[in-house]
Amino acid sequence: MKRRTLLSLLPAPLLVGTRAHAQAAYPSKAIHIVVSVTAGGSIDTIARSYGDRLSQALGQPVVIENRPGANGNIAASSVARAAPDGYTLFATGGSTLNLNPFLYRELPFDPVKSFAPITLTARTNFILVVHPKLGVDTVEAFVTLAKAKPRTLNYGSAGSGSLIQIATELFNTSAGVETNHVPYKGLAPAVSDLLSGQIDFMFDSATTMSHIQSGKLKALAVIGPNPLPALPQVKTLAAHGINGVEVASGWHALFAPAGTPPEIVGRLNAALQPILASDAIKERIVSLGAEPASSTPEELAKTLATDLERLEPIVKKTGARLD
Repeated sequence: MKRRTLLSLLPAPLLVGTRAHAQAAYPSKAIHIVVSVTAGGSIDTIARSYGDRLSQALGQPVVIENRPGANGNIAASSVARAAPDGYTLFATGGSTLNLNPFLYRELPFDPVKSFAPITLTARTNFILVVHPKLGVDTVEAFVTLAKAKPRTLNYGSAGSGSLIQIATELFNTSAGVETNHVPYKGLAPAVSDLLSGQIDFMFDSATTMSHIQSGKLKALAVIGPNPLPALPQVKTLAAHGINGVEVASGWHALFAPAGTPPEIVGRLNAALQPILASDAIKERIVSLGAEPASSTPEELAKTLATDLERLEPIVKKTGARLD
């Protein structure tokens, strides 16, 4: 007798038990987290931190795969095409999903329909950092210098159309300065050039924290809306009279391909909540200049939907395009 016939003859309670057993079997092999940036960036570092503990919680290896490029589109499209079985996940900053739809004429994925939200993993609060060679210690002094030397100072970003570029251009507009954009493939190489003095300043999401603490770089302000726990003495740009930049604050999150069973999404969310709430992970996130965060899948979906509505007019205002 065929298996389908046998199952049809089983009492309902046994069928429920059979399905529950199948669901409980997840995961039975390694889980791959595809990261949208190069190794060394804050998204990557935080993903590796919770990935190690997720492996322990689920009893299976968690493998981190870096697939940078195209402002996260390469990683996003690979996950969007992956089997929706919970074994391929997507760790990204919000800009891949909430900015790229307005920067590219076409995308190989839909920011909402192609993914199943799992949880927020951190929030970002960009830090305005400068190289000491500029000889400025305050936002006011930096703006004065930039106005005295228009289109002379160079800033780095994680790539053309990245949220860091959007934040910097909003700053330029609000402060009334003109600076030059130097795009990189990820934050790590941009920070490397900032440390060597090849570029003059940047808005960094987290990766310069250790260099700020060592004195290799200077933090002048954060975009807000609140000060960073790791840098409580550094005021927001609004406190310096530069308003409107805080709309570019961002987040990190974890997604699965659309169609992933709710039971698996729920299992992953439930496993990650105590990990993200642990002192060790929270301290790690704060040390990177980010803010600890977590959410339900529904809350993450709402955050993305709100961002898509909020950021569209901002991108249009800056004129940023990636074709």
